Amino acid sequence: MDIWFYYDVTHSGHVYYNPVSKSGVRELETVLELDAGRNVLDIACGMGEMLVGFAERRGIRGAGVDISPHALRRAREKKEARVPGADLTFLEMDGKDYRPGPGETFDVAMCIGASWIWGGFEGTLRALRSFARPGGLVVCGEPFFRKEPPPEYLEAEGFDRDTFFTLPENLAIAERLGLGLVWFRGSPEEEWDRYEMLQVVAVDRFRRENPDHPDLPEILKRHEPAPRNYLRWGRDCLGFALWVFRTPETFRTPTKHR
Repeated sequence: MDIWFYYDVTHSGHVYYNPVSKSGVRELETVLELDAGRNVLDIACGMGEMLVGFAERRGIRGAGVDISPHALRRAREKKEARVPGADLTFLEMDGKDYRPGPGETFDVAMCIGASWIWGGFEGTLRALRSFARPGGLVVCGEPFFRKEPPPEYLEAEGFDRDTFFTLPENLAIAERLGLGLVWFRGSPEEEWDRYEMLQVVAVDRFRRENPDHPDLPEILKRHEPAPRNYLRWGRDCLGFALWVFRTPETFRTPTKHR
């Protein structure tokens, strides 16, 4: 089964591919002070809702990068339907392979919920920092542990204890990289519930509408433990946060996190 098709099925009812709300994104764009013409990069842009929404409401330009052809098809359709004249480019590629054009930097460099691309939170901040202009902004969406995760939860989800960190640990990593905190927003419980349960709804709908689909058995098998793990452990143990950091006006070589 194409894993990106699986995510296209499970997230078919979502506006964003993460536990964030429209109101949270509106608050974020206010914090980012997105004036017309600001250049925004979104790695793992998914269906492109953030970039398209920013272009629609704020007149930004930018680039979205995602490895999923299904998500990018939706992103391009949104762009053509809502902001056909906007200077937005969507690139199908692995985010870790993205390189800006010669001399190109971004006012805002984002990666929401895909730190696996660079091996975790620190690697993601380092990459985004390299894309942002001096004095620009880095936006990262990242899960965090609300409390010490039980071993059974880590095993069920395939996590290690250092896959994610606590909020103070995440802030300490950013500060060691020379990034200054501008804003933070944790997703409330109802946003997590909506994110998880919309996947349940999507899989149930796909099962009923496509009973003979060749990928259906694997989709059902892959998704079956997700709501149970969420209700048993994840809802109390794992949070999600949006972070905004300011890059220094003059870059220095950051220390390596240990």
